[in-house]
Amino acid sequence: MSDKTPQEKLKEEQAYKDHVHHTKINAAAIADHLLGNIHTLHVKLHQYHWYVKGPHFYTLHEKFEELYDDNEEWFDRLAERLLASGYKPASTTQELIEYSMLSEDPANKYLKAEEMVDNIIDDFRETRELTIRAIHLAQEEENFTFEDTLIAFKDDLDTKIWMLQAFLGKEALEDDDYHDED
Repeated sequence: MSDKTPQEKLKEEQAYKDHVHHTKINAAAIADHLLGNIHTLHVKLHQYHWYVKGPHFYTLHEKFEELYDDNEEWFDRLAERLLASGYKPASTTQELIEYSMLSEDPANKYLKAEEMVDNIIDDFRETRELTIRAIHLAQEEENFTFEDTLIAFKDDLDTKIWMLQAFLGKEALEDDDYHDED
């Protein structure tokens, strides 16, 4: 049992994370960014759920709720997988905001419904790109269980992107810079 205080333990954890981020990044470090993105999506999806207007209100109100519920499941699933691997994922609002690669704007509550959907597609795509990086790193690290979890998460994002693109009358990969070759 350690005689270290919680603050000392946290300082060691932060020093380790800083070292990894500034030397050789690993899948777990990328996962902190994924968790940050998921946290931002939690807030953004709630904003859109509450403020969506127009002829697609009922459809999108329910869809945004489904998306934020599913988002929360992935948040927990990824964090618990990291904990089971011995990594301490970001777990405070401050850390998650720091790690998020997504942005949010209070003015977005006034967007048209289709613009809200388009923003979520962009956020899912950016999160998918991070996920792909983490998958490759998990492969290199031979962390196959985490790799499997990340592949499932990417597959889920791909499906959501396709469905939201279809809602906008677009093909799954239309306007997409990434094309899966794996």
